[in-house]
Amino acid sequence: MIEYIGIDIGGTNIRVGAVDKNYNIIYINKEGTLENVTSSEELYIKIKEMIMNVPNYKEAKAIGIGVPGAVKSNRIMTARNLMYLKDFPLAERLKYDFDKEVYIENDAKVAALAQALKGIGKDFNKVCYITLSTGVGGGVVIDKNIYQGANNIAGYFSRMILDGKNIAENLISGTALVNKAKQNRLENIKNSYNLFKYSEENEIASKIVDEFIHDLVVLLLNIAITLNPDIIILGGGVMNSSDYFLEKTRSQFNNLAHNFAKNTKIEKADLKEPGVIGAAMLCIKK
Repeated sequence: MIEYIGIDIGGTNIRVGAVDKNYNIIYINKEGTLENVTSSEELYIKIKEMIMNVPNYKEAKAIGIGVPGAVKSNRIMTARNLMYLKDFPLAERLKYDFDKEVYIENDAKVAALAQALKGIGKDFNKVCYITLSTGVGGGVVIDKNIYQGANNIAGYFSRMILDGKNIAENLISGTALVNKAKQNRLENIKNSYNLFKYSEENEIASKIVDEFIHDLVVLLLNIAITLNPDIIILGGGVMNSSDYFLEKTRSQFNNLAHNFAKNTKIEKADLKEPGVIGAAMLCIKK
């Protein structure tokens, strides 16, 4: 039986799902975010129609939404990869049209919530989540609640400086890896998976992967010593290639970490559709 509707709005796809009282997905649908969309209003209509396609959507108690941007007081303040959402009154419009409470939060934060409450982090009190995808996102969950910080930017790991000048998003995202490959004239590299696979036979690709691991370890070391979490969970599309780098990352982390941080677990995210599940979880948390 449907309990909540969870929506994960990404730069590439929108996923709309329904969950039961145990946050198990009982329905999900995916559509291209900008397919046949040229304005904020057209994007809103697409989201609205996708909700109306959820079986028994009227029975849902509330709607939760994860968006790729900064959110404060249920308003989308920035949306770097999806400008149609910036300052758009999404929650107010949906609440009026569906007569339900609507809650909005950053997409990485809701994914962090899902991993902390239902996923591999469910047995821990202090959980950090990093998504390595087109960009880099993150979230911090303490005692089963999203930690926001003073201005709602806690867990904004993409902005952390890793090499004295470059932010994490420009070093360890999937986009950054592909760009670095192109800068090194590896024109056959179309995505991060291609790069990791090619690194087994190509010295330049191997060097790029080694630099990626080094930068990722720097990020993990900084998180471990500042937030001292029980577990750091890694998710996102880049993790589809984790067989090429996760064990090396753990090994380098353990070699360099403070003695009291060496027991920090570094794990791969285990949930399918954490964005949808976490968005639905917002409804009960709010």
